[in-house]
Amino acid sequence: MSLARLRSLWDALNLPDFTSDAWRGVLIAIVVVGYALGIGYHLLTWATGSAPALAWRAGYHMSIVLCYSALWFLFSSFLRRTVRSPVRLFLYAVLAGVTYLVLATLVQSLGTGQGLLAGGDASVAGLDYERRVPLTIAAVVKVNLLSLLEVTFTMLTLLLLRSLVFYRRTRFSQFKWRLMMGFFVLTALLTFMKDPADDLGGLMAVAMIPAVGMAVVNSFRLSWIVYLPFREKMATMGLALVLMVLLGFSLGDGVLPDVSSYTRFYSFPLSVFALLAALFGVLYGVTTMLSLLFHLPTTSAFQRKADEVAAIQSLTHLISQVFDLDKLSRTIVASPIDAQSGDVAWLMLMREGADAPLRVQAVQGAMVKDIQETMDVDALFAEVQETQDVLLLDEAPGDRRVRAHPDGAFESLLVVPLLARDDVLGALFVAKDVRYGFEEDDVEAIRVFAAQAALALDNARLFEERLEKERMHRELAIAREVQQKLLPQEIPSLRGTSIAASSVSAYEVGGDYYDFVRLDDDRIAFIVGDVAGKGTSGAFYMAEMQGIFRSLSRQASEPREFLVAANRALSTTLDRRAFISVVYGIFDVGREEFRLARAGHCPAALIDLHGQARLLRSGGIGLGLNNGDLFEQSLEVRTERLQPGDVFVLYTDGVVESRNAEGEEYGYARLKASLQEHRHEDADDLHEALLCDLQGFLGAETYDDDLTLVVVKWHGLPIGVPSPAPQASALSLPS
Repeated sequence: MSLARLRSLWDALNLPDFTSDAWRGVLIAIVVVGYALGIGYHLLTWATGSAPALAWRAGYHMSIVLCYSALWFLFSSFLRRTVRSPVRLFLYAVLAGVTYLVLATLVQSLGTGQGLLAGGDASVAGLDYERRVPLTIAAVVKVNLLSLLEVTFTMLTLLLLRSLVFYRRTRFSQFKWRLMMGFFVLTALLTFMKDPADDLGGLMAVAMIPAVGMAVVNSFRLSWIVYLPFREKMATMGLALVLMVLLGFSLGDGVLPDVSSYTRFYSFPLSVFALLAALFGVLYGVTTMLSLLFHLPTTSAFQRKADEVAAIQSLTHLISQVFDLDKLSRTIVASPIDAQSGDVAWLMLMREGADAPLRVQAVQGAMVKDIQETMDVDALFAEVQETQDVLLLDEAPGDRRVRAHPDGAFESLLVVPLLARDDVLGALFVAKDVRYGFEEDDVEAIRVFAAQAALALDNARLFEERLEKERMHRELAIAREVQQKLLPQEIPSLRGTSIAASSVSAYEVGGDYYDFVRLDDDRIAFIVGDVAGKGTSGAFYMAEMQGIFRSLSRQASEPREFLVAANRALSTTLDRRAFISVVYGIFDVGREEFRLARAGHCPAALIDLHGQARLLRSGGIGLGLNNGDLFEQSLEVRTERLQPGDVFVLYTDGVVESRNAEGEEYGYARLKASLQEHRHEDADDLHEALLCDLQGFLGAETYDDDLTLVVVKWHGLPIGVPSPAPQASALSLPS
C-alpha cells in the first residue's frame, strides 16, 4: 500500500473532539478509574501473595492501557492549541523533567524491603518479578507512583516536541508523525501480557527498527530554528542539553536506579512506550543542538531579513491607516535603519510654489546641517529625478557633489526616487559609514521601502486633497444657500400683470442675478444681470450688485440715472478684467408703459397678442468697462407702450447661447418661435414652456452656463375699474 493511500485512510478517520469539556470529563474519569484499578490490583496481589488468575491479569493490563491512553489524549487536548515559542516548549519539558527527578527521588526513599528479580537481574526493593507480586505496601506505592511519573514525563515531552515538529506543518509531516506514533504503539502492544523476563525473540527487534527509523526522520523537522534570534538559539541549546540528560534517566537505571524496573513491573507496554518516547526526545535534542550550532553564524542575516519584513509590514500598515505626513515620514526614514540596511537615512520631498523645490522632511541618524554642509542634495536629486532610477555612490566622498564628513558618516550613499503614478514625489537617501557598504540585497530592500513609502505618501496627499475638496464643497454649498437667499423669495404683485422668474447656476454658485423693487402702487423696478465669468468671483459681484440695486433704485429709479450711478459705484470695486451686463427697467402700469435700458446685456424679447416677436435692442456697454463719459454717452433708454397680451422676456446669455450635443446654439430664433407658440399662456405657464423647450433642445436638464429667465405679461386694466393683478410667483429650478 502506498504512503498516499495510508495518508488518505488516516485522514478519513473521524476522531472525537477531545478538546470539548464533555470529552475532557470522560477522559479524566477513565484516568481516575483506571489508575484506581491498578492500585487495587497490586494491593490484591500483595494481600494474597500471588498473582491473580489470567483473566484478572488481562483485565488489569487492559485498564492500564486505557488509563494512559486517556491520559495521552487529555494532555494533548490541553497542549494542542497552545502556541508557544521553541524556548518555552523546551523550558516546559525541562521543568517537567526536573519535577519528575525530584518526585522520583522522594518516592524511591520509601521502604527498605528487598525483592528478587527473575533471570539473575539485580534485585529491586520490594518486588518479586518471578511471581509478579509486590512484597510491601511501600512497593505498591512505588510501583504506581514511579510508573505514573516516568510515563507522564515522557508523554509530556513527546507532546511538547510535537508542537515543534508541526511547525509549518504539511499533510506529509503530519502523516510521518502519526506513522511514528503508530509504530510506537504497535511495538509497545507486542509486549501486552508479557513478562519483562520473557524471551520475545526477534519480533521486538523487528518492530523497533521502523519505530526508531521514524523517530530519526521526525527528529529532522527543525524549520523553526532558522527564524530564532541569537539569544533564543543559545538558550534553546542549553535547554535541549538539559532535557537530553533528564531523558537519559528514563532510558536506564543510571542515576535513578530501579525506576525503569518499577515501570516494567507495572506495565511492560507502558515501559516500552516510555522508552521509545525518551529515545525520540534524545534524538530530537541531538539534532536540535547540532542544527542550532550550524545556524549560529547565519543568525544576523536571518535577523536582518526579519527586520526588513517587519519594516515593510509597518509601512504597509501605515499606507491604509496613517495620513499624518510627519509621522509617515519618520517611519519611512526609520525603516532602512531598523532593517540594518543603513546607518543614516533622510527623506527629501518636493515642494510646490516655493523657491527651493526640495525640503528635508525627516532625518534619522544625523543632523540636517550635516547633510546640507556635506552634499549637494539638489544635484543628487536632479539625477534620480531625470533617470527615475537609484543612484549608488560606493565611494561617496569621491563624487564632486559630496564632501568628506569629519566623522566619516557618509562614506557610501544610496539615493532612491519615490515614484507614484510616474510622478517623482521626492527621494529616500540612505548612507553608511563604510565605503562599498551596500550589497545587492541592501539596494533591493531599500527599493522596496521606497516603493511602499511612495505609495503611502501618495495616499496621504490624495487624502489631503480629498479633505480640501470636501471642505470646498461644504463652503460652496453654504455659499449657494446664501446666494439663493439673495434672490427674491417673493415677487411683488402688480395689477394687470403676471410675473414668473427663475435662476439656476451652472456650478455651486454663479454670477446671474435678477431682482424686483416696488417703487409705488403703479411701478416696479426690475433688473437682470450677468457677471462676466462663473463661480465664486461671479457670486461675490452678484451680491455687490444686489446691494447697489436695493439702495439706488429708490433714489435714482429711472433707467439712465440708475445705471450711471451703479456704474460709478462699481468702477472702484470691480477687477479690471471683470464687468457686469444688466438690463434695468421700470414697469409703469399707471402710464401703461415699459421703460428699460441695457448695459451690454442681451436684448429683451417682446411678443404681442398677434404673435409679432421682436428684440428690444438699445445701446449701452457693461458696468465697469468705463467710468467716464463713454458709458453715459453710449447708454440708450427705450420706452414701449403696453398693449393687453404683451409679453416681455428678460434673460441672460445662458438661454440663447446654450448648445446641444451637436454644438448647435438655442439662439434667438428658437426663443421667438417658442414665444409665438405659447404667447396665450399666463406668465407661469409661458415661463415653464420656455424652459421645457430649452431642455428638450439640449437633451438634458443641466446647463453649461448660468441661466436666468424672467417673464412679464401685461393683461391690461378693465375700463374705469382697477382690477387686481393675477397671482405672481417666483419659480426655482434644480441645479
